[in-house]
Amino acid sequence: MSVDDRRPNTTNPEGPIADLLTYAELLNTPKLAQLYIYTLRNGPVGIETIKADLDLPHSTTYKYVGKLEEMDILTRHEEETPTTVGVDSIHLTLDTPQGEVLVTPALVDAVARQLETEDIRVFVERQGIAKLAAALHYTRRVKDGDLTQRTAANKLGVHAIEGITVITALQDVVEAATADDPILELDE
Repeated sequence: MSVDDRRPNTTNPEGPIADLLTYAELLNTPKLAQLYIYTLRNGPVGIETIKADLDLPHSTTYKYVGKLEEMDILTRHEEETPTTVGVDSIHLTLDTPQGEVLVTPALVDAVARQLETEDIRVFVERQGIAKLAAALHYTRRVKDGDLTQRTAANKLGVHAIEGITVITALQDVVEAATADDPILELDE
């Protein structure tokens, strides 16, 4: 389900709309996002391993594995014992009046990290996912040396301390994403 695999078709918008709905589900369900990112980084991986490593209840693990499978981004490898699962790296290109925006698994990772990083969780509660996406964009620019944290916080339009705090918390997300996803170099 990457932009490379599903070229937009002006006569059939099903693929791009499915990608959009997949991202919406991942961005609105932090535990699903967490399972997706874990499987992306470690897959193919056994379902019991996912359950143990993420400390998820049995039913929740299978519910989310099934959900990702329904979304057509998870593949079961039943020929292996025990059965393993893997997920596709999904990328979504949004054409906006301000230009093209590439949405990558890094944003899904940032959403998932709110389960373990209080600074991200509080930021999302106060500012929302769209502002988190902007903070992630500015965090990349800080990492690349294009901006200082204070300038990035000002561009973000939040109090300087809140902006610097979330940018600092998102640096791990950017580092992990850069290692996992070479397409991020296109997101400048």
